Amino acid sequence: MKHKRKVGGTGPKSPGPPAPEAASPPIPILISTFIVFVTGNILISSLSQLGPQYLEPIYGNIFSSLGFYHGTVISLILGAIIGTYYWRHILKTMGTASNKSPGNLSAIDIKVGRVLYTTLDMTALLTALAPLHASYLFRWSGALGPMWGPLLTHCVLSFPVVLLSAFAVCVAVGRISHDLYMEKRQLAIAVGAFGIISMAVWLGYQYGSTHRSCQGMLVSAGYSGLSALVIKLLVGYQEDLDAAAAFKAHQKELKDGNAETDQHVQTHKRQSHKLRFIPTIACICLAITALYTDRTCDTGVVAYDSSIKDLTNYKMLFREESTTGWVTVVDERDRGLRFMRSGHSLIGGHWLRTSESIFGIFYYADAVRMIKHRKSNPVSKQKRMHELQPQGWSQKLSRQAFIGDGTERALIIGLGVGITARSFYEQNVRVDVVEIDQAVYDAAVQYFGLPRKLNSVNIMDGRLFIDEAHTGTYDYVVHDVFTGGSVPASLFSQSAIMQLKRILKPDGVLAMNYVGVPNDKRTLSHVARTIGTAFPFMRCFAETTKDLDAMANIMFFASAKHVLFDITSDVLRAMGKTSLRSRVLATMLDNELNISEFIHNSTIQPITDDWNPLSDWQVDTAIQHWQAMREILPTAYWLNY
Repeated sequence: MKHKRKVGGTGPKSPGPPAPEAASPPIPILISTFIVFVTGNILISSLSQLGPQYLEPIYGNIFSSLGFYHGTVISLILGAIIGTYYWRHILKTMGTASNKSPGNLSAIDIKVGRVLYTTLDMTALLTALAPLHASYLFRWSGALGPMWGPLLTHCVLSFPVVLLSAFAVCVAVGRISHDLYMEKRQLAIAVGAFGIISMAVWLGYQYGSTHRSCQGMLVSAGYSGLSALVIKLLVGYQEDLDAAAAFKAHQKELKDGNAETDQHVQTHKRQSHKLRFIPTIACICLAITALYTDRTCDTGVVAYDSSIKDLTNYKMLFREESTTGWVTVVDERDRGLRFMRSGHSLIGGHWLRTSESIFGIFYYADAVRMIKHRKSNPVSKQKRMHELQPQGWSQKLSRQAFIGDGTERALIIGLGVGITARSFYEQNVRVDVVEIDQAVYDAAVQYFGLPRKLNSVNIMDGRLFIDEAHTGTYDYVVHDVFTGGSVPASLFSQSAIMQLKRILKPDGVLAMNYVGVPNDKRTLSHVARTIGTAFPFMRCFAETTKDLDAMANIMFFASAKHVLFDITSDVLRAMGKTSLRSRVLATMLDNELNISEFIHNSTIQPITDDWNPLSDWQVDTAIQHWQAMREILPTAYWLNY
């Protein structure tokens, strides 16, 4: 039996008009939020590489990255907090709690769209201004120092862009998740957002690793500006749709005077639309200006400004931004020397008149062929020659005794300007070179006389090479990978040392250069102990022992057999008393450091891949190195790379 509803009764009521369902975001705002997801995450992930890379020539590889991760995380958190509160502010001011009509949601979309493109405009302008800001802040690097200078520069260059990107992403997330009550739908959006963010982060890393620092910044600015431009067009399209719908809905209610007023409002809106493109034009102008006026955006050789007094003595020969930063080759006229710069470090050089190294420590590596009871030892070799042909050979040592028979093989990890590689090559040793930077190798060949006909040249990571090299291949391994104020810690771990022992012949010798403070017993003991886990015999020599508290090159010699050098007066005489190599080797034995207490001390923990504190321990050394570089060459040189 059907029940009829009585007027004013309490029976079941007939369904009224349906309650307004939560409207799905329209296509323009969906596309805008997708663009913000991708753009924001690409900017953040690319700046994680480009930010430190931009500062490395001025502050070195340690300080340009020191604190950058924490600053980025703080910027992300602040941006997310501000974005979340701002989205709530939009909801509150638009009155969505009591009004969920499609018209009100459309107004929210317009508001969100404006916020998104304004934020991207700001990130584009800040990134386009990066070269100008950096060149100004770099002038104060000497006063700020290597600790505070990079942090302040990041606060101007990178952190604001990260904060704004996180802000925009959070506002976009707030809008896309607004009024979605279905759990499956929310889950689908969460999974989709995660996928988009993951893709954007991967693209950002790929993008950041393939761009040079200045050009990468400008491309980031262009990408952000283009994203803002697309969102402006989408918001403008949505505004036109809303205006047309509103005009049709109220057309019959408008009077003639009101119609004219509405037409005036539409004209005013079109004019305001045009003003939106001013930031885009400004970004393009800034990027073009930086591209043609900032020397860091030029990849070729750039002559030094003759108006800068401190640079009149230098002539640039080679310049390229590569894997390890800016690689340059420069002649200094007054002292008659040529040197190679990589980042904020000199990785080698030679005197123009004699072609000898300006850094004597590189000749320490030649001592691996002067160890007693080895066929390469020139003293033993001369004696054998005299025994075989007593009438044809003089007991006096000759240069011929240094020449090998072509069967010895040496691996050099870290080329520099090629001093050791060239020396071994001239002694008829087959040389394999591992160098991570192609530009360093090209410059060494072109400007420092590195022979092209080496046994092999491998442009790759040193750790990867030694992990894949064949067992028992080398008579000698020369390990010198210091640059920018630090060494790659992974090449000093116990597993790396074990791999070096594996690829050496049973009587092979390792020569490993470490830059540190001789009196720093903590670092020295752990490095020595790590080497001692693979090699039972080891000796250590500093570049100088005059000041044990000053930074110096420290060369370790390690082998499975005793390391007894035969650097006699006859050997030095055969080299030539006037040569820098003979003078350096003549004093090497006087600069020995006592490390016997560390080699087999089981209480000292070896450095491993899981426990590797070298990066943290090298901060003090890196400060000394940075200051030393500023004393060796004027500040103007380091700023004009």
